[in-house]
Amino acid sequence: MTERIIDALDTCCIKLELDGRKKLDIIRELVALIADAGRITDADLVVSQILERESLATTGIGSGIAIPHCLSEAARETVLAVGRKRAGAKFDAVDRRPVSLFFLMVGPPDAHNEHLRLLSRLARYLHDPSLKEGLLEAASPEEVLALFEAREAHR
Repeated sequence: MTERIIDALDTCCIKLELDGRKKLDIIRELVALIADAGRITDADLVVSQILERESLATTGIGSGIAIPHCLSEAARETVLAVGRKRAGAKFDAVDRRPVSLFFLMVGPPDAHNEHLRLLSRLARYLHDPSLKEGLLEAASPEEVLALFEAREAHR
């Protein structure tokens, strides 16, 4: 069971300059990171499930942050991909502003409570201005991981 953000995140699933400019492109790019890392078994299914979740309500939570997520039989364990688009991308955020930081989370269907706990923790962490600023300025995936490690040490 994944208890911490850093347990679900690997440096190979962090991309500091996303290519996409719109929601679908960003989602596909982030899902490709976790698929290429061998963390999910079916990228197309996960993209479809994320889009289905997005059709219910946007996961663009405002302040330049989006947390697209789903539970999927394509995931054996909870996995997280992190992407950054400094110029921002359209993501139908609740504040209608561009999104610069993306956190895509996929978990197995039987991990509903774990999934909600991690989503809640991630959203709470991202309200910390120093963490958000650090993520926007991080020079490497290792730096992103270190920021989350430091934040989780001070839960």
